[in-house]
Amino acid sequence: MFGHLSPAEAQQRALAVYEAALGAPYYAAKYAGCAPPLDAAAWRRLPLLTHQELYDNTYPRSTGMLTQPVAGMIVLSTGGTSGVARYTVMTHAEWERFVATQAEAMRLFGIAPTDRIANLFVAGHLWPSFVAAHDVIRYLGAVHLPISANIPPEEMARLCAEFDPTVMISLPTAFIFLADLGRKQGYRFPSLRLIGYVGEQMSEEAQRHVRGVLGDVAIKPLAYSSADAGLMGYQCTQAAFATYHLPTDFQYVEILDPEAHAPAPPGQTGEVIVTNLARQSMPIVRYQMGDLAAWLDAPCPCGDPNPLFRLAGRAGDDFKVGGGFISMRVFDQALEAAGPAVSLNYQVEVADLDNQMEIRLKVEAAEPEQAQALAGQVRDGVCQRAPLIAEGLEKRYIRDFPVEFVPLGSLPRSPITGKVKRLVDQRVIAAQP
Repeated sequence: MFGHLSPAEAQQRALAVYEAALGAPYYAAKYAGCAPPLDAAAWRRLPLLTHQELYDNTYPRSTGMLTQPVAGMIVLSTGGTSGVARYTVMTHAEWERFVATQAEAMRLFGIAPTDRIANLFVAGHLWPSFVAAHDVIRYLGAVHLPISANIPPEEMARLCAEFDPTVMISLPTAFIFLADLGRKQGYRFPSLRLIGYVGEQMSEEAQRHVRGVLGDVAIKPLAYSSADAGLMGYQCTQAAFATYHLPTDFQYVEILDPEAHAPAPPGQTGEVIVTNLARQSMPIVRYQMGDLAAWLDAPCPCGDPNPLFRLAGRAGDDFKVGGGFISMRVFDQALEAAGPAVSLNYQVEVADLDNQMEIRLKVEAAEPEQAQALAGQVRDGVCQRAPLIAEGLEKRYIRDFPVEFVPLGSLPRSPITGKVKRLVDQRVIAAQP
């Protein structure tokens, strides 16, 4: 069971982390001239920690963020979803606290020692998910099937069919691919009851796509977490889609209005700012996660006193067309409507060509040539759900919107996580120095 701290208690714990952070050269310089954050208002005057600052000031590039020598530690990497991969280090004791907290989140799903858990995360590149899953399963006392996603997909599916797991854990990309492969080659996993995912939100359309092949299984986020900060949210059995409890004895989380830089009231979407309460060797203080969320005002029917929040996506996850923004959700919806012949693993490329925009949608399919007959339906479906794209095509500031189907597994994956990068906005890349 997760502990609960009142806001005042959590503020005091965050103050202790701040005081520890002053022992790191980077933080000592960053906070020079800042008044001690003895109350909430003073706390909010502390400067935020950005992804770039973390990238520039952590081991091995620098030891400026560390309060102790690099000894008796584990070195981890983010998946690079929000940019280049960043490294983070913690003591083995801090790591044990991280995985024990994650194990508590999974325990809420009813994991028992008799469960066979297929660990389908990518291993290597310092990415923590595969090794963390090993330790989490050890805490849970369940049966570990360390299959990984490093092996050929057909071999991964064959091993899952042979050992018949009751639980599978990985990224949404892996489960969509496994469902596509199962539809094409007839793989089924009769004992499977729970799919647990991390890394990105799995849309309701993607969940239906997976259930269409793998059966009416429970699909749950293992947690809202990151390699930088650890677990920031967990789901109870009553939690709605994209809704999480805050582990108040592990994280101090602020949701800030991006314009006013003040606390967002319940129901208003803001930027997630996190301070981990368990790390002092490399403190994480007021870190900009790059995610959007909103506090929920109503108590949870499960009785857990820890507050609820709802994730609203990543800052910058959508792309701009004309005077508005296009949500990636419209592509999920249009592809689901096209039927089971197409996957929900896709990539949207946006580029400027001679002062006109081009949007190119690439979608995996078991039979790409046959699926190409659905290109017009998918294109029309996106335009119906995103009138800005239809308007752009009509007024010719969008030159074209081709839809291309490609073989299963052929879209580029992150070498660290195996995740498909769904949006490649070449306009942003071209604008970077």
